[in-house]
Formats: sequence, structure tokens, C-alpha cells
Amino acid sequence: MPRSREILIQGTIIYGDDFSAEEGYISIRDGIIREFGREHVDADFEGLVCPRFVNAHVHLGDSAFKDPPYLPLSDLVGPGGLKSKMLGDTPRARIVEGMRRSLEQMVATGTCAFVDFREGGAEGVAMLVEALEGMPLLARILGRPGAGQKDAPKSCWGLGISSTRDLSEEVVGALVAQARRAGQAVGIHAGEAGRDDILSALTLQPDFLVHLSRAKEDDLKSVSRAGIPVVVCPRSNLMTGAGLPDVKMMVHQGISVAVGTDNVMLNSPDMFEEMHLLNKVLLHDDRQVFKMCTLNGAKIIGLDQRLGSILEGKEAKVMVLNKNSNNLWGSVSPLSSIVRRAGPSDIIAIL
Repeated sequence: MPRSREILIQGTIIYGDDFSAEEGYISIRDGIIREFGREHVDADFEGLVCPRFVNAHVHLGDSAFKDPPYLPLSDLVGPGGLKSKMLGDTPRARIVEGMRRSLEQMVATGTCAFVDFREGGAEGVAMLVEALEGMPLLARILGRPGAGQKDAPKSCWGLGISSTRDLSEEVVGALVAQARRAGQAVGIHAGEAGRDDILSALTLQPDFLVHLSRAKEDDLKSVSRAGIPVVVCPRSNLMTGAGLPDVKMMVHQGISVAVGTDNVMLNSPDMFEEMHLLNKVLLHDDRQVFKMCTLNGAKIIGLDQRLGSILEGKEAKVMVLNKNSNNLWGSVSPLSSIVRRAGPSDIIAIL
């Protein structure tokens, strides 16, 4: 096969795992970042260059019934709630189309990889796999048993548990044991509706927890001691009244924090929007917030050696932003401007 053409990107590069802003270029061949240099080159693209996002928690099946009435969390997404009824009543073709449209939006807004907590058992997984066909996205699918089923799908990357309070201790324990035997990852929602499911989730030693919006300092100390990463979803927590996670305390306790957009029925899967809220409301730390939206998510899904930052040898999952757009013109700190104000309209190219 003929060798693919070299692609050169010139400008301000958000480079390395420390996300420093460096003037120069990167060379890409066969989808891999081959070189970073500081001289000026005749480039294919020029602008502000940064790694693409990792959306570490999303529910794509909701894409077919967006913006439902404001309801208490349990009535909205709990067992027997509106979401489960809508999933049961919505035709399969519409659910798949909704998923595909959201996947297209994720690509257009800079996401390169995601973690989906898939409802509906094996059929739910099959619908997402169908929607993913031809999509330039890396997917990590966490399955769960469908209605009336005892076993979670074995073809998934992992097991996604809604909350330990939704199932008996015996059933949850059996599912986790089954996942471990299959070499699957385990992710658990905890501390969203209340604190009462945090300890029980920790005893299962999951690979990561989601939300912890109701967690107190003692809870976060326990999470830190266990060395378990956390995925936060601030926009979803605001919509459902679950409270905002104490991200500053999480960082203080040494917890690795990643970011997700959660239910598509409540919020778009646009990581720019999630990043803006996280930075402006919960943690005034541009570098740390950007890391949460990129490299930390990649670490949770075991892909940090492949993506999440711009380094030689990593996959070229990058986007180029227009430094001269009306929105970004006048920036005095490129990374800060990405985290605080950049959006899809500033994107020149996505690789």
C-alpha cells in the first residue's frame, strides 16, 4: 500500500501531558504524531492545536427523547421512571438514529473517545454498535442486564451499574464477579441521589465511580484511599437537582477526575459546554480542567498511551482552532481561552 501523505499543522501547540503552549508545528503520518518542531513550516493547517476530548460518561440511548419535563431524579432516571418508559416505548430505529446523530455531534464538537453506560442488555449494545458503524470514534461500552435478564452482555468493555441501591447486594455482587472473570472494567453510579450508596459501591472496588455530587469530605477521603477515579457530570447534576460535585476537594484529596456529559435527553454531548461550567463554577484551574476533559478520561479507559495529549508516538486525535476568530482573537493565554470560551464554531479542522 502507498504511504499516506504527511500532514503538517503549524501554530500554538498545546503540547505534552502538562499542556504547555508551544509555538511550532507537528507532523502527522499514518494517523500518528511523528514530530514536534519549533521552526516555521509550510503547513496544511495553522491555528491553535490541542488534543480532542474524552467524554467519560454518556447515555446515548436517550437521544431520541430530548428535553423532558423537569422531574425529581428518581422519577426521571430511576427504576420505572420516565427514561425507562421512553426507552421501552420508542421504536428501535428511532433510538439508533438518535444515537447516530449524537455520535455525529460528538465528532463535530471535538470528542474522539467516549464511555457509554448502555441500557437494554445485549440488544441495547447491538443498537449502539450499529449506530457506531463508520464513525471515527473510540467507544468503551459498559453493558448491564436487560429487563428480566440476570446476566450483563459479555461482549462489552465493561459493566455499568446504575446504583447499588437499584439491585440487591447479591445481584450486584454476582454481576461484578462475572465482569471480573470476563476481564471487564466496572463503573458504578454513586453519590448522585444521596450518599447512602457510596460505601457499598466502594466495597465492590470498581474501576471508576460516576457523579459523587452528594459526597462529603469523609466520602472523598475513602475514595482517595481506595485509589478510584471519579467521573463528574456537572450540567446533568444541575438539571436533576443532584447538587454539584466538590471537584476542588476531589483534587485536594488526590483523586483523578474525568468529565462526562451524561444523559443526552438532558444535555448535548458537547464537552466544550461541560468544560466551561466546570472551570467557571467548580475549579478555577485551566490546566487541571483541560486535563480532566482529555488525558484523565483517556487514563480511565486505558487509552492514555494512545491519546489524550499531543506527544510524538500518540495518535493524532487533535483539533485545530481559529486563533483569529471573533471569539478567540485577543487571547493572552491560549490554554485558558480554550477552557473558558472556545467552542465548536472556532474549530477549523478535526483530525
